[in-house]
Amino acid sequence: MRIASPGRRLARSLVSYSHVALLSLAIAACSSDSTAPDTPAPIAVASVAITPSTASVSVGATTSLSAEARDAQGRVLSGRSIAWSSSASTIASVSASGVVTGVAAGTATITATSEGRAATASVQVTPVVAPVASVAITPAANSVVVGQTLRLTGEARDAAGQALTGRTISWTTSAPTIATVTAVDAVSATVTGVAAGTVRITAQSEGRSQELSITVTPPPNPVVSIAVSPALDTIEAYETQTLTAVLKDSAGRVVTTVPVTWTSSNASVATINAQSGLLTGVDRGTVTVTATAGALSTTVQRVVVIKYRSLVLGTQHACDLASGGIAWCWGMNGTDARLGDAQVGDQLHRTEPFRVPGGHRFVQLTAFSRYTCGLRIDGAALCWGNNGWGTLGGGVSTGYSATPVEVPGGLRFTYLSAGIEHACGMTVQRNTVCWGYNQWGQFGAGHNRYVTGPQAAASGLALNIVEAGDSFSCGLTSAGAAHCWGSNGLGQLGDGQRPSYGNTYTMAPAPVTGGLQFQSLSLGSQYACGVAFDGSGYCWGRNGGRFGNGNTSDQSAPTALTGGHKFRSISAGFNHTCGVTTSDDVYCWGNNVNGQLGSTMAFSYAPARAIGTAKVADVRVSGIGTGSSSFTCAISKDRLTTWCWGRNDFGQLGNGARTTAEAVNATASVVVGQRPL
Repeated sequence: MRIASPGRRLARSLVSYSHVALLSLAIAACSSDSTAPDTPAPIAVASVAITPSTASVSVGATTSLSAEARDAQGRVLSGRSIAWSSSASTIASVSASGVVTGVAAGTATITATSEGRAATASVQVTPVVAPVASVAITPAANSVVVGQTLRLTGEARDAAGQALTGRTISWTTSAPTIATVTAVDAVSATVTGVAAGTVRITAQSEGRSQELSITVTPPPNPVVSIAVSPALDTIEAYETQTLTAVLKDSAGRVVTTVPVTWTSSNASVATINAQSGLLTGVDRGTVTVTATAGALSTTVQRVVVIKYRSLVLGTQHACDLASGGIAWCWGMNGTDARLGDAQVGDQLHRTEPFRVPGGHRFVQLTAFSRYTCGLRIDGAALCWGNNGWGTLGGGVSTGYSATPVEVPGGLRFTYLSAGIEHACGMTVQRNTVCWGYNQWGQFGAGHNRYVTGPQAAASGLALNIVEAGDSFSCGLTSAGAAHCWGSNGLGQLGDGQRPSYGNTYTMAPAPVTGGLQFQSLSLGSQYACGVAFDGSGYCWGRNGGRFGNGNTSDQSAPTALTGGHKFRSISAGFNHTCGVTTSDDVYCWGNNVNGQLGSTMAFSYAPARAIGTAKVADVRVSGIGTGSSSFTCAISKDRLTTWCWGRNDFGQLGNGARTTAEAVNATASVVVGQRPL
């Protein structure tokens, strides 16, 4: 046996390997000649479907959506990836698996996308609905009359007691033979009394309920009487009065279940609210008011009246304040429109009252010369007429205003007083201010410059009231102490200094001598009068018979009136003076050339009874005049009538007529024509 050498064994191995390789190549070559099938391409997604297409979920809750990819034939394709998205993730979010979570109330669109194809679903997110915790019934009425109805309203509430909207209330009655209950809407019902007894009405919502016990009472006996109150049979124009009706049956029992309807026979005289019975006076006259209850009615009469609150007299013109705060003026209008009448002219006059234009409501009027001022209900001061030296307070010193103009500066007043060429007032802060002419220091401000707008006056003095006169002013403290300032040539400041009959004046307030305490003051033409706390009357300054003390001597200190009368008020004017006593009588003294004293005597140096036995509430005399242009006006005690007497050449008596300048008109004439509308 021969053993091959290693080299020979290697050679044989290589030959064998070569054969195998060649064989393999041959086989491969044969195989390449055969045809094998290709791997098929994936089917394209043609559409996506979401189930459900709409869904609802509350805030904080979830709901699941599913999506399928489909081919062109609508066959479901498995194994395809689905991507989810939300159009408003602040309303509804969606997870990768299609789980939608409600975030906030609203609507969101959820989109499922696969291989460029998409489908959408609409998801409505609703707020969390709080459960009903309780039910309330209103009103808490506990009775109804047989045959009548009572409306009830239910309210569903949460655990915090807050009202829940959108909840339905159902109603039941425990005894339909006593009372029925009928739903009116989702929350209300009417209870109808059927027979006398007690019944339980139940309101229910979502398992919660509330009961109301109602007593059904027998029907009352028919109403047989109606009594209207109050018994007062008059009402002022612009005022209101609430009428009430008491109904009674045949047994005398008060009936409260029958409604009353009110009517007025003449709405131009008075109107009345049909349900409330609120009566409002409109114009002077008589009206019949009817109260109706079922088939029964009764009537009452109400007389609508105009009352007069106060009077002011200037130069040849007068004004009064009537019901509703309406200002009326009459007499001379002149070139300065002191009546508030835009038709100015030297000869223009009003023999009957003319309503001051502008629709203003006043609480006080004042006049002394050729202009007028009023305190409006809101505290504003308004003036009209002559504006010489800035008497209207509007910042200029010439011209006139035919209509009321507000004193600028935003001040609010409690009292106004017009002098001959200056005016003063008390503000709500109890400050004294003046405006206009100041040559004689009548502001009491330490200077004598005129000012066309309100300026602080009565320096260093706390006053309750201030009055303006002829070139001087006076005021009263809370204790009734009188102080005066301005012109003093005739002793009109009452400071006890001997009258100098010259251009003497004081620019600072000086106390009136004598230590008297006054309740009121009135300033006239270079003199003043006051009523002491005990009703005694005093005057000082220029006398000439104006003092009523029996002589004509000027006095620089308060001088008592003769006669021992006790006064409620005194009015100082140009050449005569009048006052109202505590017994409501008018007394006048001084010059009487035109009958302004209410008598035919030529002159009176002492208080003399005027206009017979008439009782009055207020009296005023004319201020600065030319010659003997003096007249007097008064308001009756019942305030239903205004009288005037004296000079009437420009219709200043307001009686619809006019006389010559020299005529004596000593008999009181009724001022006519004043109406609220």
